[in-house]
Order: sequence, then structure tokens, then C-alpha cells
Amino acid sequence: MEERKFSLSGVFQKSKEYIDTRFKLVKLKLVERSSRLIASLIVDVVKTVFTVFVVFFLSLALGFYLGELLDSNSLGFLTTAGIFVLLIVLVSLFENPIERLFMNLSIKRFLQKWNDEIDEENDDKGKQD
Repeated sequence: MEERKFSLSGVFQKSKEYIDTRFKLVKLKLVERSSRLIASLIVDVVKTVFTVFVVFFLSLALGFYLGELLDSNSLGFLTTAGIFVLLIVLVSLFENPIERLFMNLSIKRFLQKWNDEIDEENDDKGKQD
């Protein structure tokens, strides 16, 4: 049988290959996670734009509806504007709790997207055991 001899240069070569491979793996994981976050952000922006359109058209509809009820389109739209002013005042009054709520939701969503791949790996390991 052939005995393997210890080679210091071989150890350095294997160590270098290992470090290069680990660096590439970290880089790929970072790219995957950041692309997942960017994709999530783009989807959220698109949903927000569509929500703004829906609110806009619902506001128009409410203005015309109230205009018919009050027999004046001007009063209908003025009432609709008053509703929005009331909403702005309510949001201003509860600004800090609302801000904290959205910060917590954002952090949870960010970490969920960031750690999503890690959870998939843990699920795969659990199935193999």
C-alpha cells in the first residue's frame, strides 16, 4: 500500500482552495440575499403604486357619490377632502405608535427575507435526519 506523506505545500494549497471556495460561497449567498431583498422591495413599490391608484379612484367615486347625495359635486368633493384631512389629523396624533409599528414590520420583513435561505437549509437538514 502506498502511504501518504505529509506535505506542507499541499496543506497550504488545500487551505488556499478552501478559503477561495468559502469566499465565493459567501459572495454568492450575499448576492442571493440582496437580490431577494431588492425583488421584495420592487414588488412592494408596485403594490404601493397600485394602492395609490385604487385610493385615488375610490376618492373620486366617493366625491361623486356624496355630490349626488348633497346635490352639489363641489360639496361632495369638499366632504371627501374633509375625510382625508381628518385622516391626516388622526395619523399625526398617533404618529409615534404608527411609526414604531411600521418600523417593526419592516425589520421583521427584512430579516425574514434575509434569513429565508437559512430556513430552507435547516428544513432540508431536518428532512435528511
